[in-house]
Amino acid sequence: MKKYQIKTGAVISFFISILALLPRIIRFDMDNVSNITENLFFTFTFSFLCWTLLQILFQSPRFTNIYFRFWVGICGCMVLSLFHYSFFIQLLPQPTISFFFNGLSWKQRLGIVLFRGMMVGGVLSFIIYYFNLLLRTQKIQLEIEHLKQDNLSARLGSLKQQISPHFLFNSLNTLKTLTEEENVKNYVIQLSNVYRYLLHHSERHLALVEEELNFVKSYFYILQERFEDALLIDIKVSPETLKCSIPPLSLQILVENSIKHNVISLNKPLTISIFDENDYLVVQNNLQPKKSVEESTGIGLKNIISRYALLADKPVEISQTSPTFTVKLPLLLCHKYSS
Repeated sequence: MKKYQIKTGAVISFFISILALLPRIIRFDMDNVSNITENLFFTFTFSFLCWTLLQILFQSPRFTNIYFRFWVGICGCMVLSLFHYSFFIQLLPQPTISFFFNGLSWKQRLGIVLFRGMMVGGVLSFIIYYFNLLLRTQKIQLEIEHLKQDNLSARLGSLKQQISPHFLFNSLNTLKTLTEEENVKNYVIQLSNVYRYLLHHSERHLALVEEELNFVKSYFYILQERFEDALLIDIKVSPETLKCSIPPLSLQILVENSIKHNVISLNKPLTISIFDENDYLVVQNNLQPKKSVEESTGIGLKNIISRYALLADKPVEISQTSPTFTVKLPLLLCHKYSS
């Protein structure tokens, strides 16, 4: 049990003891000091024992229902009241404590003792419930403050990151004006298109197939500057499919996976085909796996599959045969094409 709970229980038990003896304290008589002291000690020990019992019950994972906790706690305090009363009878054979009810029958004493346990147990159960509710509220407020701080940090980080794109775009535009070579200018333009698309679409849930294909064409232009004729792309998509949607950057991930896991050379060129088939956008490449390649984590494909699990009823279809590796992406939110 935590220290603050023990101290709180002691203070509350002493306060209950004072309240119980308040009528006698008002009628204070120096000849009754011993009687008042014994009554105070008797009530304090009983209240503190009830507090300890209720703390154990309220912290136990077995008791999840609040009403059940209240009734078990009150019943436990009533039983504890009997044991506590019996213990003081044995401890003080000739007690002066008024709670021993001299002159009453045993049934009357039993009823009063049980009633005392019920009252003290009920009051303490309510106090403990209020304290626990207060602690949970403080915990929730603390978590909200942490979330606010995290959100503020994220927004600050986002503002800082916006500096880099503007600087890069300005640098690319400057670079484009510094050269007279057409192929260099085209490369800079395509690189700018790729970076702009990555920046604007990375946090979106869906993108038009037409937008994705335009992005892939710019991305492929950059790749072909490296691989030249060893890397080929074949895009055959109907106008109707262009108006459909898929998760953004899906095509880029699949193209990147194809390049990562396959041999690319002039003797063995890699061909990536993108076409529509029924209600799917298909990305397919000829399979010529590298002999030595780092073990694949599959993060790219898992990312696409996870996003489709949230956005569509149809799953992503993946198939591999000896000549090809194929991924079929379900088309989403298709709009009718008007010529």
